[in-house]
Amino acid sequence: MSGIDGKKLHLGQYSLSYHIMIVLLVIGMIFISMVFFILYYQEKHAIQSDYLLSQQYGEESLINAVQLADQSFSFYDNVYNQPLRLALLRFREYYNQSHQQAEKMDLFKIRNDIGTFFDLPIDIYIINASGAIEYSTFDTDIGLNFSSYPKFSEKLRKIRDGDTIAYDAIVTGTKLGEERKYAYIPTPDHRYILEIGINLDEFFRKEGISKYPRLAMWYSKTRNDVKSLWIFDRTVLSAPDIRTSIQGIEVYPAVFSEVEGRKEHLKQVFHTKENLLIEDPSSETITKYLYIPQLSSSSVSSGLFDKVAEITYTTTQIRERENSLLGKIILLAVIVILVFLMIVVAITRYITRPVYQIVEDIEKIADGNYDHQIRRTKGFEFRRLESSIQKLVLRLKEDIISIKQKSNELDKELNQRLSAEESLKAANYKLSLLSSITRHDILNQISVVSSGLDILEDDVPRNEETPHYFSLIRDAISNIHEMILFSRIYEEVGVYKPAWQNLSKIIIETKKSLNTGSCKVIDNTGNLEILADPMFDRVIFNLIENVLRHGGKVNQISFDVSMSGDKCILIVSDDGIGISSSDKEKIFDRGFGKNTGLGLFLTREILSLTGILITETGRPGFGTRFEIYMPPGKWRISPGDAVPE
Repeated sequence: MSGIDGKKLHLGQYSLSYHIMIVLLVIGMIFISMVFFILYYQEKHAIQSDYLLSQQYGEESLINAVQLADQSFSFYDNVYNQPLRLALLRFREYYNQSHQQAEKMDLFKIRNDIGTFFDLPIDIYIINASGAIEYSTFDTDIGLNFSSYPKFSEKLRKIRDGDTIAYDAIVTGTKLGEERKYAYIPTPDHRYILEIGINLDEFFRKEGISKYPRLAMWYSKTRNDVKSLWIFDRTVLSAPDIRTSIQGIEVYPAVFSEVEGRKEHLKQVFHTKENLLIEDPSSETITKYLYIPQLSSSSVSSGLFDKVAEITYTTTQIRERENSLLGKIILLAVIVILVFLMIVVAITRYITRPVYQIVEDIEKIADGNYDHQIRRTKGFEFRRLESSIQKLVLRLKEDIISIKQKSNELDKELNQRLSAEESLKAANYKLSLLSSITRHDILNQISVVSSGLDILEDDVPRNEETPHYFSLIRDAISNIHEMILFSRIYEEVGVYKPAWQNLSKIIIETKKSLNTGSCKVIDNTGNLEILADPMFDRVIFNLIENVLRHGGKVNQISFDVSMSGDKCILIVSDDGIGISSSDKEKIFDRGFGKNTGLGLFLTREILSLTGILITETGRPGFGTRFEIYMPPGKWRISPGDAVPE
C-alpha cells in the first residue's frame, strides 16, 4: 500500500488501494473459480463419458462375441444330425415292438444298442404329454417338467403332434451343466416324444473347447478395469449349485466367489431382459448384469438359452484419473491466481497513485500552506478534481481570513458581554442582598408598628370610629407583611432549573401543612409527574388554601387527570360557592382579591415557566374548577405503585 510522509491513506481502517485490491481480487477469484470449475466439470464429464463409451463398446463386443460363439457350434450340430436321425428311428421301432407301452421298454438295453451310432456317451428320454420326462437313462433328469418354459413346452407339443424329427442346438444341461446335443421324434400314437441327448462335455474337455471362459479371458485382457467376468445361462435358475451352471468354471481367469443377492439379480435380468447395475462404494466396484439375447434359430431351444454376463468393474482407475485431473486443475488455478494477483497489485498502484499525489498536496495545504499548488496528474477526471480542489482552496483561504476577522470581532463582543454579565451578576447580588436587608428591616419596623399599635389601642379613648380605624391599620400591616413575604418567594421563582415532581407526594405534604378541617382532599392523580419549577409545591398550596379561604362551606377538593394522546390536563375542583363569570380571568391578576391578591398570580407565574397553562372553568354556585394544561414532554406516568398517604 502507498504512503504519504509515512502515513497511509485510509478509508475506514484500511487504505484505498487495499479496498480496490480486495474488490478486484474478489471479482477475479469468483471469475477464475467459475472458469476452472466449469473446466474441471467438463473434463471430468469427458473422462466419465469416454469411460462409459468405452465400456459400452466393450460390452457390445462381448455380446456379439457370445452370440458368435454360440453360432460357431453349428458345425458340431450338423455333424451329429445324421447319426441322431438313424438312432431316433431305431428308438421308435423299439417303442412299436413294446406295443407302444413305454413302461415295458428296457431303456438301458436300447441305449446300448443305438449307442453304436455315436462315439460319445448318450442318454435317452421319454417325454409325456404334460411335458415332463417320465422315463430316462439319466436319472437326474427324470421328473424334469418343461411346462415352466411355456415357449419350449409349446414346441414340444408341436413335435408330439407332428411326424418329423426335430434337432436342437448344442445347449447346456439344466441339472449338471454339461454341453449336450438333443434330437426329438414323436411316437406314432402321439402320446410321447422320444429324445436322445449326446453328452459332449468330455469331448469339449478333451479338445480344449471352452468358449465362455475364453471370452471372459479376452474381455479381461482388453479392459484393465475388469475384476471378474462370469457368463450364466438360464440353467442357473434351477441349478441346485450355481457353480454347476457355469461352463468351464475352472478355466475362467478369476476365482469364483459367492456374491450376496447374485441369484436374485440374475432372475431379475432374465425376467425383465434389461441390464442391472449394482454399485458398491466401500469396495470401489460396480457390478453390471449384462443381458445377452440368444440369436434366433430353427433349433427347438431357440430363445431359451439367452445369457447374462456378470461383469465386476473397479472404479479405482477412473477415480485416480479424476483425482489427477483435480490436482492439475488446482495447480493451474493457483498459477493463474498468482499471476492475477501481480496484475491486480500493478493495476491498483497505477490507479491510486494520482489519488495519493493529490492527498499529499491537500495535506500540505491543510498544514497551513495555502499557496501550495496541486500537481498535475494523468486523466481527465483527476484534472477536473485538481481544478476543483484549487478553487476550493482559494475560497477556503478567503473564508479563513474572513472567519479570523469575524472571530476577532466576536472575541471582543464576547469579552464585552462577559464583562457585562459579571457586572449584572454583581448588581443582581447587590439588589438581592439589598432586598433581603430591606425586607428584614421593614419586617422589623412592622413589628415595632404592630407593638406600638397594641399599646396605643389600650391608651386611646374609645368611640364608635376607633375600632374601625384600628382594624384598617392592622389590615394594612398584615398586607404589608404578606407583600414582603411574596417578594421573597417571587424572588426565588425561575432561579433553579425545572425538575420532575410527583404530584401525589406534593398533595400529601401540602395537606399536612394546612388545616383542612372537615374538608376532604381526594387525590386521583396516581403516578403522574410534572416537569415544573421547584416551587411547584407552592401552586398546590395556593390552590388548596384559596379554596379553603374563599370557597365558603367546602366538603371536598378533588385532584383528577384527563389524558388524550400526548395531552394531559390536571383538574382541581371543589364543591364550594365558585367564582363569578366576570372574575374568572381577574383572579390571576396581581392584587385582585380580598387579601393581597398574589396567590393565584404567583401560581400562574410558576406554571408559565415550563409552558403550563391554568384556567378556571367552574360554574358559579357549584364550586371552582381549575384546569392545568400540560404540553407534551412536560408530564409523564412513573412506573410502580401509587404513593401511599
